[in-house]
Amino acid sequence: MVRGLYTSATGMNVQRNKMDVLTNNIVNAETTGFKADTLVTSTFDQVMLQRINDPNINILGAPDVGGYDFGTHVDELVTDFSGGTLEVTDRPTDIALTGNGFFTVETADGQIRYTKSGNFTVNADGYLVTQDGDFVLGEKGRIKVGSSDFSVSAQGDVTGDAATPDRLKIVTFSDLSVLRKAGNNLYYPYGDVAPVTTSDTVVHQGVLEGSNVDISGEMVDMISVYRKYEANQKLVSMTDKSLEMAVNLGRVGG
Repeated sequence: MVRGLYTSATGMNVQRNKMDVLTNNIVNAETTGFKADTLVTSTFDQVMLQRINDPNINILGAPDVGGYDFGTHVDELVTDFSGGTLEVTDRPTDIALTGNGFFTVETADGQIRYTKSGNFTVNADGYLVTQDGDFVLGEKGRIKVGSSDFSVSAQGDVTGDAATPDRLKIVTFSDLSVLRKAGNNLYYPYGDVAPVTTSDTVVHQGVLEGSNVDISGEMVDMISVYRKYEANQKLVSMTDKSLEMAVNLGRVGG
């Protein structure tokens, strides 16, 4: 009976975590280049119960009561890297990638990160930066465009009267599952996996890639998660009442 209490509690925890992920997806549905996450769950390893405390049964030869697991747990967070919708803005600092490539950026603390978010801007020193001020990198280092009057070719070549000629450093990974999120729009490889060059990525200037969040699908999942949480909550309540009844019966019998 008490085991049922813990099993239901693990189910509630899993559904609560799923709700957090769904909420984060919906909140970022309008975030440029955001990729939706999905929480993958699995059951705990199953154990075999035996009647070890029955004095009438030889323990070594005791029959199995049956299999039992301890509910579910969060296995991993999976990011969907499928492309988002493209929106034409005609702003030169808006750059989108189609294909499996990522922009390479340098954060304020010198870390190299990767992103799909191309809503860049030009800082006071003429460098192309992200909305958070991270430097967009090219093959020669930080991209200096001087002003917003610059051009980017489909291959990522940056040119302009005040720009230092360079090519956007666009990379990918042979296995995208190694990427972990640092915030909502930056990624880093788990286990120091090195990026590789990409040949199927096309650069679009004056275009933004939206998020790939399917709002209607997320709402349906939210309802499902709510129902499952509610069912587990009722099981906890029922188990609690059963325990209370058992205690009261014991008092009457004693």
